[in-house]
Amino acid sequence: MGALWTLIKFLLLLAIAAVGALFALENSQQVNIDFIVLQSTALSLGLWLMIFLVAGSVLGLLASSVLITYYRRKLARAAKRD
Repeated sequence: MGALWTLIKFLLLLAIAAVGALFALENSQQVNIDFIVLQSTALSLGLWLMIFLVAGSVLGLLASSVLITYYRRKLARAAKRD
């Protein structure tokens, strides 16, 4: 059963990578991003969008993990008191 789940996860990851690659290929216009203090190099629009998608996902995971850790500690303290 574990091998089946591993295969499904691998195929899902492969499909996501393929869609991301096609997305990057279809959006090949060169774009400069102007941040507040610096200017980026010219990369394709699809690549920039994928970079920001990954960065946003990582930041979201970090923010939610902080909350999960807080609530797990709170639950452990409540269970310890009882």
